[in-house]
Amino acid sequence: MKNLPIILNIILFLLVGHLYYLNLKKPQSAEQQTIAPAPSVSGGVKIAYVNGDTLDAQYEWLKQQKDAIQQRVRTAESNLVAKQEALMRDANALQEKFQTGTMTQADAEKQQAALMQRSQRLQEEEERLRKSLAEDQKKAFNDLYANVEAKLKTLSGQIGYDYILSYSRGGQILLANDSLDITRQVLELLNAKEEKK
Repeated sequence: MKNLPIILNIILFLLVGHLYYLNLKKPQSAEQQTIAPAPSVSGGVKIAYVNGDTLDAQYEWLKQQKDAIQQRVRTAESNLVAKQEALMRDANALQEKFQTGTMTQADAEKQQAALMQRSQRLQEEEERLRKSLAEDQKKAFNDLYANVEAKLKTLSGQIGYDYILSYSRGGQILLANDSLDITRQVLELLNAKEEKK
């Protein structure tokens, strides 16, 4: 009876060994097989990605640029609306004066031509503002790209990445392994640069 626990342990050990042998002997199904990287890729190519959505939401400089552009848009829109309303008031006043007979036909035509010129200048101003805002957005995008590219080169040099991709939900990359995500490190570098300014 003293040897019973030892005998049971030996039997259990043999059973576990037999089950392990049987499990290794079975061919793996297609679902269980792992995909090995191609020989050229397994040679050490290092790939990482930055989540563009997170970068967009948490990069302080970019938030400031967006806020500044949005403020310019709001200011420009309110100025244009005020000028359009003033133009409409003047047009209604002109029409009222003409209908009540307090203005001659010649004066009405002269003031109507002046209103048309104001309307044309207002449209030209609106177009200039639209172009200016588009240029500001393009410059902000180019600055963003330059900032991110410089930081990614620094990070790539430190860690040795061969490729750093941009990932965003619904983009061209359908799935990204979280272990390759370097968004946090890039954001820390980018936001640290902004805090120094």
